[in-house]
Amino acid sequence: AGARGAAGVSVSSLGLGVAAGRRTGRSGMGTLGLRAQEEDGELRVGCEADAATIKEMVVGEKMNPLFLAPENFVIAEQDGEIFGIGQIRPIDKAWELASLVVVEEARGNGIGTAIVQELLERHQKKFEAEGKGVPQVLALTLKETKPFYTRMGWMEQPMSMAPMKMQAEASVGGVVAALTGNSLICVKYKFPSVELDSEQSGTIIKNINEK
Repeated sequence: AGARGAAGVSVSSLGLGVAAGRRTGRSGMGTLGLRAQEEDGELRVGCEADAATIKEMVVGEKMNPLFLAPENFVIAEQDGEIFGIGQIRPIDKAWELASLVVVEEARGNGIGTAIVQELLERHQKKFEAEGKGVPQVLALTLKETKPFYTRMGWMEQPMSMAPMKMQAEASVGGVVAALTGNSLICVKYKFPSVELDSEQSGTIIKNINEK
C-alpha cells in the first residue's frame, strides 16, 4: 500500500527522462514541476503483458497481492525494463493509492514521486472529463514513509475514517509492519477547490471533492 524507497525529485540519473523542468511531455506532474513524456515510454499505463511483473513486484514487497488490474497502473520503464509501478483503485465507495513499488537499485531518484503525481493527475482528469467532482484518494503506508506523502500535499487521517476494507487490510499489514518495529497509517490527498465563473458572484461555489 505504501511507498517503498520512493523519494527524491529527479530520476535523470537513470535516464528515464523524468526530471524537474527538463522535458515537457504531454502530462504535467503537479507542484514538483516534473514532466513525463509518454511518447518515450518513461511513464505509461499498464497492460495485460505487465500482469506477471506487477504481481512479482507487489508480492516481493509483502504487499496486498489482490486487486492488481494492470489498467489501473502507471508503469515507469526504460528499454523494456520496469523500474516502478503504482495504481489508484476503487475500494468500497472510495479510491486508494496502492501497490507503489520502486525497484531497490532505482530508489532515491524520484520515480515514486513521479508515479504518484501521474496517477493523481489521471484520476483528476478522468472525473473532470465526466463533469463530476474529483473524490479524494486514500493510501495505507508505513509511518516512517509519511514525509514522502506530506511533501506532496497528503495529510494523515484516523484509520477509523478509512473504508472497512482498508481497515481490514491495515489490520493484516500492521502485524507485518510491527515485526520490523513500524506501524501503518492512513493518509489522504484532497484535490483543491475549483472557483467557477459567475457574473453574480466571485466566490467559490463548488468544491471538486463534493459529489
